[in-house]
Amino acid sequence: MRDWGFVKGNLIKRSFKLLMLAMVFMAGISFSPDNSVYAEKVISSRALGQVESVKATIYSDGHIPDGVCQRMEKSVQAIGTQLLEGKNLENVQSQRVHYEDVIRQVFDKVLVGYTVRSVEIQPGEELNISVGLLGWNDKINSVTVETRVEGMPQVVERLLLEDISGMDQLYTDMLRGLPLAAVDWTNGVMKHRVNDFMNERAPEFRADFDVEVGEDTKVTVDVYPRLPVVRTIDLSMRSDTLPNAALLTERQNMQDGADMFVGVPVAFVKRHEETIEELLAKRIDDLEVAKFWGIHTKVDIKPAERMEVMSRSDSRNVYVRFEGWGELGHREGNGDNGEIMFRGIFAKQFTSRDGVFALVDFYPKNTRWDFDLGLYRELLPKVKANVRYSLRDKYWKGGIEYNFAKRLAFRYEYRNLNHISEFALRYKLHDFLALEAVMDNDDKWLRFIGYF
Repeated sequence: MRDWGFVKGNLIKRSFKLLMLAMVFMAGISFSPDNSVYAEKVISSRALGQVESVKATIYSDGHIPDGVCQRMEKSVQAIGTQLLEGKNLENVQSQRVHYEDVIRQVFDKVLVGYTVRSVEIQPGEELNISVGLLGWNDKINSVTVETRVEGMPQVVERLLLEDISGMDQLYTDMLRGLPLAAVDWTNGVMKHRVNDFMNERAPEFRADFDVEVGEDTKVTVDVYPRLPVVRTIDLSMRSDTLPNAALLTERQNMQDGADMFVGVPVAFVKRHEETIEELLAKRIDDLEVAKFWGIHTKVDIKPAERMEVMSRSDSRNVYVRFEGWGELGHREGNGDNGEIMFRGIFAKQFTSRDGVFALVDFYPKNTRWDFDLGLYRELLPKVKANVRYSLRDKYWKGGIEYNFAKRLAFRYEYRNLNHISEFALRYKLHDFLALEAVMDNDDKWLRFIGYF
């Protein structure tokens, strides 16, 4: 049996010889002219690869609208994808003329209004097909657009037409310079463009159009409302400086104005809320009597299928109110403090802070009248002081009122005749009724005040 060390040494020597022979063999292949050409062919084949995607470009000697051009490019791209995608680039390059002729014939059959003048293929993994077109002679020279708004009042139509101004140019850009026979190519594109335009400018409406093709093309656009729409109107008219009853004479005028928005999309009313409020307010403020008395109207609307309209008309320089007072829990025998009283207040404002006023009080229980004349002044924001003189009983009265919240007010009054100090906390329940908690030198009670 041979020594293991001797065997191991022989194996190492043989392995080294085999390795040297392999290196020489590989070097021979690398420097062989024939094998160099073979390697170049393999690399070239791998570099050429195959068509991975197809892109199309359309051009013409005349005008092609962008939308139409994009649609044509998609058509050519579809043809090229079906014909060339996945094919070997070397094969495409060698048969390029054949493929160009096939694309020209197929596209020319589906194309109307244009003739395919040339097709050029630029091979590559992203293969590009350039198609040149020649437009037919009869072309659209001008485009006239008529927009009709169906079933909307004039004021809404005006607002809507302002929203969609520029639609004329949309059709002009799409059609002018286009061969007459190629208009069919634009239908789908125009519908898509018009829908996008309406969704951006006036999403509460939709637009349909009809094209009368000719050298002078006419387009008629009909605009229709989308649901939901306003179905009923709840109108309220109020005033803090004038009798609410006086507003009844103009209620029908305001109702007619509000009713114009019946059938108008709710979302459109909401989007134009401020403009519509101003339009309704002007129906009162533009009246001659309103201008004479310095009346300013503020309208608040709540857009919905059942829309609420609140109108408040107040004068800047006069104050006229009629009130009814009823007392509960007040002991009898307190002079002028009758159980029921009706009061008329008439005031004229001289400046933003000063004015004069007159009070006319009637006590039906005793059939008694009282007349006061006085002055008032705003001392601080929401704080007014007044002094007045009773023409009937010949004595002075003074008071102060602080409106510290929307519905809450504090009132103090001093009457010199019997040296009575009266304190009252008033809470306005709504526009027609208020409740006062009253206290004077002798008693405490509740007072209900109604506004007419």
